Amino acid sequence: MRRRLLVFVFCILWLAFPQGVLAEGEGVRPMVQTVMPVDEYRGLVHLGLLETEVNDNGDMSQSVRDVMPAIAQIRVGNFWGSGVILEIGEDDLLLVTNRHVLAHEADMTYVRFYSGASGASREMVCSDRYDLGFVRMDISGWPYEDRRKLRFVNTDSAENLSKGDDIFLVGSTDGVACNVYVGTVADPWYYFEEFDSYMIYNYCKAKGGMSGGGTFDEHGHYIGMVTGGYDDETASLPLSIILEERDRLFGTNR
Repeated sequence: MRRRLLVFVFCILWLAFPQGVLAEGEGVRPMVQTVMPVDEYRGLVHLGLLETEVNDNGDMSQSVRDVMPAIAQIRVGNFWGSGVILEIGEDDLLLVTNRHVLAHEADMTYVRFYSGASGASREMVCSDRYDLGFVRMDISGWPYEDRRKLRFVNTDSAENLSKGDDIFLVGSTDGVACNVYVGTVADPWYYFEEFDSYMIYNYCKAKGGMSGGGTFDEHGHYIGMVTGGYDDETASLPLSIILEERDRLFGTNR
């Protein structure tokens, strides 16, 4: 991540300074701004620099802080739930949440982000196989300063989950990314009849309204979505299923 950032900064500096050597006696030319906010933002998007950081040392407190900008609060009518930013494009973004969060009858879905920005959904698509839904938002009218504060989750190590691994859940019951609980994996691939699906079974507390929130490993990788819970046990829909349904519903060439 830091290496990509250094490359991006170098490209900006290379563009910002005139190339070539001044002739003898020639004064310094006036500097011009060659990188506009729109170009800088597009660079961040296309280089993947809006992805959440990953902590190789497993500092969970830092991992929690890193993923918070990727957590959202979703309101459908008078009902509240949580969501996670899965993708960020130049002019839109894609959130993932539970189908039961989006299933309430309402004309509009409103989303609040960790930065304080908010907006209405452009499109809602729900899976007919799993308790899973997607919300697409148009951010083309947002100032680039607000867009730069968004983050999408890192999904690189989702298949490396084992029984006993430390995990944490982040949701938005009491405010965006305000609810955090730490626990361990009881079984990374457990079949729950009530969901008719294989899930990540966790020994971890959750709170009503955290449905759709993120489940993360200690390094900050997004590994699944908070879907249900009872007492100190929770079930999270695995990332592999989320990505499979995303590709099925939206196509691989989005």
